[in-house]
Amino acid sequence: MAEELDSLPLTIGALIGGCMVAVGLSAIVGFQTFLYFQIFPLDTLPYKCLVAWIWLTDTGHTFTICSMIWEYGVKNFNNPAKLLEIVPAYPVHIILTITATLNANLFYTWRIHKMSKYNWRLTGPLCVLCLARTSLGLFIAIEMLITKPSTWHNIGTRFKAGEVAAWSVSATTDVVISLARYYYLRDLKQGYMPTRELVDAVVIFTINDGLLTCATVITVIACFLSMDKNFVWIAVFLTLAKLFSNSILATLNLRNWFRQQRPMGIPLTRQHATRNTLQLGHSPEKSVQSSNINMHDNIHHIPATMEVFVDQQVEYVVGKYDEANEHVESNSVN
Repeated sequence: MAEELDSLPLTIGALIGGCMVAVGLSAIVGFQTFLYFQIFPLDTLPYKCLVAWIWLTDTGHTFTICSMIWEYGVKNFNNPAKLLEIVPAYPVHIILTITATLNANLFYTWRIHKMSKYNWRLTGPLCVLCLARTSLGLFIAIEMLITKPSTWHNIGTRFKAGEVAAWSVSATTDVVISLARYYYLRDLKQGYMPTRELVDAVVIFTINDGLLTCATVITVIACFLSMDKNFVWIAVFLTLAKLFSNSILATLNLRNWFRQQRPMGIPLTRQHATRNTLQLGHSPEKSVQSSNINMHDNIHHIPATMEVFVDQQVEYVVGKYDEANEHVESNSVN
């Protein structure tokens, strides 16, 4: 980071713009948290604790970046030289961003671990990548807090390679997780058509989700390396934690959308029927005519189709699915 900065629009203006976008994404996190507890009140306790933790982390992150804007833009409004220094809220923001990133990476690694039949050869390296990203980020944040003078130029000169390495590991982790989720979701594209269509929707969401966070990290790296005299890279970096938090909540909440799109049901169709009733003292022709008239008058009161839907939550575990298929095949051979 250079000792001299660009004009205010590209420094404090960029920070304010990034903060506004981050606050908007934080509002989506809060809305998704509310939706989760409304839609899934019977979810297991670990899921509820995870959602509550995500919301608390996001709230702390929002408060931190707003404090940073207050320090730069309000408290030191007449002191532009303050922009050369790193306020304490920024390294705290890094720690909370690392926490949000770790939440998402561990959540998806755990799901991949289940889908891969507990394959540690895949999820082990993913855990190592998560640990490396967390360690690098914490090291840089702590150095920002204890290094004196804590200026952008001083930190950029000493830890520029470390920051780029941390972001590169984060982008690599996002790509590997997205590819692994796509690979194991393909195994579920078997069976009847609604199941395949549902899995296709999950695959599209998985790819877009991974590409969005990865593209954001790459943008941060590009701006950091090419525009070291302004805060555009910080503005983009402020939104990263929000994207990870929204990603987890969207994954959990979309379970209900999938069930609404493709409910599990059995349509029961009853054909219209006419009845011929013979009554004593009346001719058969008159009885048939009167019955047909009554049926014609009341036909609109009788539903022609009745559909029974079973609302349930299904979590696929590929390992158990394959074991069940092998068991069925062995029984059929015997």
